[in-house]
Amino acid sequence: MPEQPAPVSVVIAAYNAERTLGPALASALRQDPPPAQVIVVDDGSSDGTAAVAASFPEVLVIRQRNQGPSAARNTGIEAADQPWVAFLDADDLWLPGKLARQLAAAHRHPGAVLLAGDWVRDEAEYQVPTGPGAESLLSYRDLLVLNRFQTSTVLVRTEVLTDCGGFDPALDGAEDWDLWLRCAKRGMSVKLDQPLVVYRDEPTGYSKDLPRLYGRMLRMLDRERAGTALTAAAFARVLTWHHLRFALAFLLAGKPALCRGVLREVRLTGLARHVPGAAVGYLLPFLGGRVARRLRRG
Repeated sequence: MPEQPAPVSVVIAAYNAERTLGPALASALRQDPPPAQVIVVDDGSSDGTAAVAASFPEVLVIRQRNQGPSAARNTGIEAADQPWVAFLDADDLWLPGKLARQLAAAHRHPGAVLLAGDWVRDEAEYQVPTGPGAESLLSYRDLLVLNRFQTSTVLVRTEVLTDCGGFDPALDGAEDWDLWLRCAKRGMSVKLDQPLVVYRDEPTGYSKDLPRLYGRMLRMLDRERAGTALTAAAFARVLTWHHLRFALAFLLAGKPALCRGVLREVRLTGLARHVPGAAVGYLLPFLGGRVARRLRRG
Protein backbone atom coordinates (compact mmCIF):
# COMPACT_ATOMS: atom_id res chain seq x y z
CA MET A 1 0.00 0.00 0.00
CA PRO A 2 1.24 3.54 -0.71
CA GLU A 3 2.47 5.46 2.30
CA GLN A 4 0.01 7.87 3.89
CA PRO A 5 0.82 11.53 3.18
CA ALA A 6 1.99 13.70 6.03
CA PRO A 7 -0.94 15.49 7.75
CA VAL A 8 0.45 18.87 6.71
CA SER A 9 -0.76 21.80 4.61
CA VAL A 10 2.18 23.65 3.08
CA VAL A 11 1.58 27.38 2.64
CA ILE A 12 3.77 29.25 0.14
CA ALA A 13 3.24 32.98 -0.30
CA ALA A 14 4.70 33.97 -3.67
CA TYR A 15 5.22 37.37 -5.26
CA ASN A 16 7.07 37.62 -8.60
CA ALA A 17 8.78 34.34 -7.77
CA GLU A 18 8.76 32.56 -11.13
CA ARG A 19 12.55 32.02 -10.93
CA THR A 20 12.58 30.29 -7.53
CA LEU A 21 9.08 28.88 -7.00
CA GLY A 22 9.57 25.69 -9.05
CA PRO A 23 12.53 24.39 -7.02
CA ALA A 24 10.78 25.37 -3.78
CA LEU A 25 7.68 23.37 -4.72
CA ALA A 26 9.76 20.40 -5.84
CA SER A 27 11.57 20.37 -2.48
CA ALA A 28 8.23 20.20 -0.66
CA LEU A 29 6.70 17.53 -2.90
CA ARG A 30 9.85 15.37 -2.61
CA GLN A 31 9.40 14.98 1.14
CA ASP A 32 8.97 11.40 2.33
CA PRO A 33 6.11 11.15 3.08
CA PRO A 34 4.90 14.08 0.97
CA PRO A 35 2.56 16.68 2.47
CA ALA A 36 -1.16 16.05 2.04
CA GLN A 37 -1.78 19.57 0.75
CA VAL A 38 0.37 22.26 -0.91
CA ILE A 39 -1.05 25.77 -1.32
CA VAL A 40 0.54 28.58 -3.33
CA VAL A 41 -0.90 32.03 -2.79
CA ASP A 42 0.10 34.24 -5.72
CA ASP A 43 0.13 37.67 -4.11
CA GLY A 44 -0.58 39.78 -7.19
CA SER A 45 2.48 38.77 -9.20
CA SER A 46 3.13 40.41 -12.55
CA ASP A 47 5.40 37.62 -13.85
CA GLY A 48 4.84 33.92 -14.48
CA THR A 49 4.50 32.87 -10.83
CA ALA A 50 0.94 31.57 -11.23
CA ALA A 51 1.88 29.56 -14.34
CA VAL A 52 4.81 27.94 -12.53
CA ALA A 53 2.54 26.96 -9.64
CA ALA A 54 -0.14 25.64 -12.03
CA SER A 55 2.44 23.41 -13.71
CA PHE A 56 2.39 21.26 -10.56
CA PRO A 57 -0.97 19.42 -10.69
CA GLU A 58 -0.83 18.56 -6.96
CA VAL A 59 -0.78 22.23 -5.96
CA LEU A 60 -3.76 24.41 -5.02
CA VAL A 61 -3.15 27.87 -6.52
CA ILE A 62 -4.93 30.91 -5.09
CA ARG A 63 -4.51 34.30 -6.75
CA GLN A 64 -5.17 37.61 -5.00
CA ARG A 65 -4.24 41.27 -5.39
CA ASN A 66 -0.93 42.23 -3.83
CA GLN A 67 -1.35 42.59 -0.06
CA GLY A 68 2.03 41.59 1.37
CA PRO A 69 3.40 38.37 2.90
CA SER A 70 1.23 38.32 6.03
CA ALA A 71 -2.06 38.61 4.16
CA ALA A 72 -0.91 36.02 1.60
CA ARG A 73 0.05 33.51 4.27
CA ASN A 74 -3.24 34.14 6.08
CA THR A 75 -5.10 33.30 2.85
CA GLY A 76 -3.18 30.03 2.73
CA ILE A 77 -3.95 29.27 6.38
CA GLU A 78 -7.68 29.77 5.70
CA ALA A 79 -7.48 27.19 2.89
CA ALA A 80 -5.53 24.64 4.96
CA ASP A 81 -7.38 21.38 5.62
CA GLN A 82 -4.71 19.46 7.60
CA PRO A 83 -3.90 19.41 11.35
CA TRP A 84 -0.50 21.05 10.76
CA VAL A 85 0.58 24.01 8.64
CA ALA A 86 4.16 24.32 7.36
CA PHE A 87 5.44 27.53 5.80
CA LEU A 88 7.83 27.67 2.88
CA ASP A 89 9.03 30.93 1.35
CA ALA A 90 9.05 30.85 -2.44
CA ASP A 91 12.80 31.43 -2.59
CA ASP A 92 13.80 28.74 -0.05
CA LEU A 93 14.21 24.95 -0.25
CA TRP A 94 13.27 22.22 2.18
CA LEU A 95 16.01 19.68 2.84
CA PRO A 96 15.20 15.95 2.57
CA GLY A 97 13.47 14.56 5.65
CA LYS A 98 12.36 17.95 6.93
CA LEU A 99 8.73 17.05 7.55
CA ALA A 100 9.44 13.52 8.78
CA ARG A 101 11.89 14.73 11.44
CA GLN A 102 9.52 17.43 12.66
CA LEU A 103 6.53 15.10 12.86
CA ALA A 104 8.65 12.57 14.77
CA ALA A 105 9.58 15.34 17.21
CA ALA A 106 5.90 16.29 17.55
CA HIS A 107 5.20 12.66 18.50
CA ARG A 108 7.92 12.84 21.17
CA HIS A 109 6.50 16.14 22.46
CA PRO A 110 2.70 15.85 22.23
CA GLY A 111 2.28 19.23 23.93
CA ALA A 112 4.24 21.06 21.25
CA VAL A 113 2.32 23.65 19.24
CA LEU A 114 5.23 24.84 17.09
CA LEU A 115 8.34 23.07 15.77
CA ALA A 116 11.19 24.68 13.85
CA GLY A 117 14.84 24.10 13.04
CA ASP A 118 18.11 25.47 11.73
CA TRP A 119 19.03 26.36 8.16
CA VAL A 120 21.98 26.56 5.81
CA ARG A 121 22.68 28.99 2.97
CA ASP A 122 24.14 26.37 0.66
CA GLU A 123 22.94 22.79 0.24
CA ALA A 124 26.60 21.75 0.07
CA GLU A 125 26.90 22.66 3.78
CA TYR A 126 24.23 20.09 4.70
CA GLN A 127 25.12 16.73 6.20
CA VAL A 128 22.41 14.10 6.59
CA PRO A 129 21.84 13.51 10.33
CA THR A 130 22.43 10.00 11.61
CA GLY A 131 19.88 10.21 14.42
CA PRO A 132 17.17 12.43 15.90
CA GLY A 133 19.79 14.97 17.04
CA ALA A 134 19.59 17.57 19.78
CA GLU A 135 16.44 19.55 20.49
CA SER A 136 15.77 22.76 22.35
CA LEU A 137 12.54 23.45 24.23
CA LEU A 138 11.88 27.17 24.06
CA SER A 139 9.70 29.30 26.28
CA TYR A 140 7.86 32.53 25.57
CA ARG A 141 10.72 34.41 27.24
CA ASP A 142 13.29 32.70 25.01
CA LEU A 143 11.40 33.93 21.95
CA LEU A 144 10.91 37.41 23.37
CA VAL A 145 14.69 37.74 23.66
CA LEU A 146 15.23 36.74 20.04
CA ASN A 147 13.29 35.51 17.03
CA ARG A 148 14.91 32.07 16.77
CA PHE A 149 12.93 30.68 13.83
CA GLN A 150 13.34 31.15 10.10
CA THR A 151 9.82 31.01 8.68
CA SER A 152 10.46 28.20 6.17
CA THR A 153 11.48 25.88 9.02
CA VAL A 154 8.26 26.35 11.01
CA LEU A 155 5.51 23.74 11.48
CA VAL A 156 2.49 24.86 13.55
CA ARG A 157 -0.75 23.27 14.67
CA THR A 158 -3.50 24.66 12.46
CA GLU A 159 -5.91 25.18 15.36
CA VAL A 160 -3.29 27.29 17.15
CA LEU A 161 -2.79 29.48 14.07
CA THR A 162 -6.54 29.94 13.83
CA ASP A 163 -6.84 30.79 17.53
CA CYS A 164 -3.97 33.28 17.26
CA GLY A 165 -5.51 35.02 14.27
CA GLY A 166 -2.61 34.38 11.91
CA PHE A 167 -0.02 36.96 10.85
CA ASP A 168 -0.53 40.66 11.50
CA PRO A 169 -0.10 42.59 8.20
CA ALA A 170 0.57 45.79 10.16
CA LEU A 171 3.82 44.23 11.36
CA ASP A 172 5.21 42.97 8.02
CA GLY A 173 8.93 42.65 8.64
CA ALA A 174 8.41 41.43 12.21
CA GLU A 175 5.15 39.58 11.54
CA ASP A 176 6.68 36.11 11.92
CA TRP A 177 8.28 36.88 15.29
CA ASP A 178 5.00 38.36 16.52
CA LEU A 179 3.09 35.21 15.57
CA TRP A 180 5.61 32.83 17.16
CA LEU A 181 5.27 34.79 20.42
CA ARG A 182 1.49 34.43 20.34
CA CYS A 183 1.83 30.71 19.61
CA ALA A 184 4.30 30.32 22.51
CA LYS A 185 1.62 31.55 24.91
CA ARG A 186 -0.48 28.51 23.94
CA GLY A 187 2.08 25.74 24.35
CA MET A 188 5.60 24.45 23.91
CA SER A 189 7.92 25.42 21.04
CA VAL A 190 10.52 22.86 19.94
CA LYS A 191 13.59 23.68 17.88
CA LEU A 192 15.43 20.83 16.17
CA ASP A 193 19.09 21.78 16.33
CA GLN A 194 19.76 20.60 12.79
CA PRO A 195 19.28 22.19 9.36
CA LEU A 196 15.87 21.74 7.76
CA VAL A 197 15.99 24.43 5.07
CA VAL A 198 18.25 26.07 2.52
CA TYR A 199 17.66 29.76 3.16
CA ARG A 200 18.12 31.79 0.00
CA ASP A 201 18.32 35.35 1.23
CA GLU A 202 16.91 37.93 -1.18
CA PRO A 203 18.47 41.43 -0.88
CA THR A 204 15.06 43.07 -1.39
CA GLY A 205 13.32 41.15 1.41
CA TYR A 206 11.34 42.85 4.17
CA SER A 207 13.99 41.93 6.75
CA LYS A 208 16.63 43.98 4.86
CA ASP A 209 14.88 47.29 5.60
CA LEU A 210 16.43 47.86 9.03
CA PRO A 211 14.62 51.11 9.91
CA ARG A 212 11.24 49.59 9.09
CA LEU A 213 12.09 46.40 10.95
CA TYR A 214 13.20 48.42 14.00
CA GLY A 215 9.95 50.39 14.02
CA ARG A 216 7.75 47.32 13.58
CA MET A 217 9.66 45.50 16.33
CA LEU A 218 9.12 48.37 18.77
CA ARG A 219 5.40 48.40 17.96
CA MET A 220 5.24 44.66 18.59
CA LEU A 221 7.19 44.86 21.86
CA ASP A 222 5.00 47.69 23.08
CA ARG A 223 2.01 45.43 22.57
CA GLU A 224 3.77 42.54 24.31
CA ARG A 225 4.50 44.72 27.33
CA ALA A 226 0.83 44.73 28.31
CA GLY A 227 0.45 40.94 28.35
CA THR A 228 3.89 39.77 29.45
CA ALA A 229 4.46 37.62 32.53
CA LEU A 230 7.89 39.23 33.02
CA THR A 231 8.46 41.80 35.74
CA ALA A 232 8.69 45.41 34.61
CA ALA A 233 12.46 45.40 35.18
CA ALA A 234 12.99 42.15 33.29
CA PHE A 235 10.95 43.39 30.34
CA ALA A 236 12.86 46.67 30.35
CA ARG A 237 16.17 44.78 30.12
CA VAL A 238 14.86 42.81 27.13
CA LEU A 239 13.63 46.02 25.48
CA THR A 240 17.00 47.68 26.11
CA TRP A 241 18.79 44.71 24.55
CA HIS A 242 16.74 45.07 21.38
CA HIS A 243 17.60 48.77 21.18
CA LEU A 244 21.29 47.93 21.62
CA ARG A 245 21.34 45.25 18.93
CA PHE A 246 19.71 47.59 16.43
CA ALA A 247 22.13 50.38 17.33
CA LEU A 248 24.93 47.94 16.51
CA ALA A 249 23.17 46.79 13.31
CA PHE A 250 22.77 50.39 12.12
CA LEU A 251 26.43 51.10 12.89
CA LEU A 252 27.61 48.04 10.97
CA ALA A 253 25.33 49.00 8.07
CA GLY A 254 27.05 52.37 7.79
CA LYS A 255 24.14 54.33 9.27
CA PRO A 256 25.70 56.17 12.26
CA ALA A 257 22.91 58.75 12.44
CA LEU A 258 20.34 55.99 12.97
CA CYS A 259 22.63 54.37 15.55
CA ARG A 260 22.76 57.66 17.47
CA GLY A 261 18.99 57.94 17.19
CA VAL A 262 18.51 54.56 18.84
CA LEU A 263 20.87 55.46 21.69
CA ARG A 264 19.03 58.76 22.13
CA GLU A 265 15.77 56.79 22.37
CA VAL A 266 17.30 54.63 25.11
CA ARG A 267 18.23 57.75 27.08
CA LEU A 268 14.92 59.57 26.57
CA THR A 269 12.79 56.56 27.54
CA GLY A 270 14.66 55.99 30.80
CA LEU A 271 16.19 52.70 29.69
CA ALA A 272 19.81 53.82 30.13
CA ARG A 273 19.97 52.32 33.63
CA HIS A 274 19.20 48.90 32.15
CA VAL A 275 22.09 49.03 29.64
CA PRO A 276 24.64 47.20 31.86
CA GLY A 277 22.22 44.35 32.59
CA ALA A 278 21.12 44.09 28.96
CA ALA A 279 24.72 44.17 27.72
CA VAL A 280 25.92 41.45 30.09
CA GLY A 281 22.80 39.31 29.94
CA TYR A 282 22.03 39.49 26.24
CA LEU A 283 24.39 41.50 24.02
CA LEU A 284 27.70 39.87 24.99
CA PRO A 285 26.35 36.27 24.75
CA PHE A 286 24.78 37.14 21.39
CA LEU A 287 28.05 38.49 20.01
CA GLY A 288 29.96 35.52 21.42
CA GLY A 289 27.57 33.14 19.68
CA ARG A 290 27.97 34.96 16.37
CA VAL A 291 31.76 34.77 16.60
CA ALA A 292 31.63 31.06 17.49
CA ARG A 293 29.39 30.29 14.48
CA ARG A 294 31.69 32.17 12.12
CA LEU A 295 34.70 30.30 13.46
CA ARG A 296 32.94 26.95 12.97
CA ARG A 297 32.02 27.85 9.38
CA GLY A 298 35.54 29.11 8.73
